[in-house]
Amino acid sequence: MKLKNNLFITANSTAIYLLSYLFVFLIHQFFTIIACKIFSFPVELNYTTIIYWVYEYEWTFDSVKIIFSAGPVICFILSIFMLVVAIKFREYDGLLKSFFLWGFIHCINLFLGSALAGALLGEGFGHVLIWLFMADTGKMIITLIGFFGLVAVGFGITRLILLTANSYYNKQEPSERPAFLFYSTLLPFILGTLIIAAIRYPMNYYESLRLVTPVLIILPSFLNSNNFPVIYFDENHKVIKASSSLIAAAFIILIIYRVALSFPLKF
Repeated sequence: MKLKNNLFITANSTAIYLLSYLFVFLIHQFFTIIACKIFSFPVELNYTTIIYWVYEYEWTFDSVKIIFSAGPVICFILSIFMLVVAIKFREYDGLLKSFFLWGFIHCINLFLGSALAGALLGEGFGHVLIWLFMADTGKMIITLIGFFGLVAVGFGITRLILLTANSYYNKQEPSERPAFLFYSTLLPFILGTLIIAAIRYPMNYYESLRLVTPVLIILPSFLNSNNFPVIYFDENHKVIKASSSLIAAAFIILIIYRVALSFPLKF
């Protein structure tokens, strides 16, 4: 029964992970396209990336700076909203707050993870650094800021992650936390990442790295979880079950996304 309950938790969390990722990713792509239209650059959006139909000589410092930083900057702004909502409703025992918490993780990852991946690989946000003529030392500093920034976020939101247990339990002992974090956070991340990778295949190295960097947020929560005492939630009777409507919605929306953008949209 315990394993069954844990698998229900994983199923729910994976569905929320996928829905929040798609929501944040589409916002990222949307604002990147808006930035392109500022410079009247024709672009094409498909299920995996944005294709820029631009000659090399048409790129300028302003266009590179704005286009390749628009998505990450918007995600940073959106991350603040997501975090505020997640904190405000941290005592709420429904599953909706997990959407905002996962959304915050995706948003801050598309900001800090873009800096990390871009500085390492010279793609995406890395184009901005290249056009700034940033030396290798500067790129290494940006990489370290992205890396340690994600780790710091993981330590900072550990309690918020642990509080999502009130959707399923009446209290949480420190000894129970590694299993809960595994089934509610790490395993959904692994499954969600594999599903997204399959939906968006093929991806370049930059996008692939951005897809896995949330692990730098998730793993620190395991290290930090024992720093909190027993957490007591409300005393209402809790029944752990998989939300069939939530799971169905996640996969239907993902399939629609994949099929619809198999026919690229031109802007």
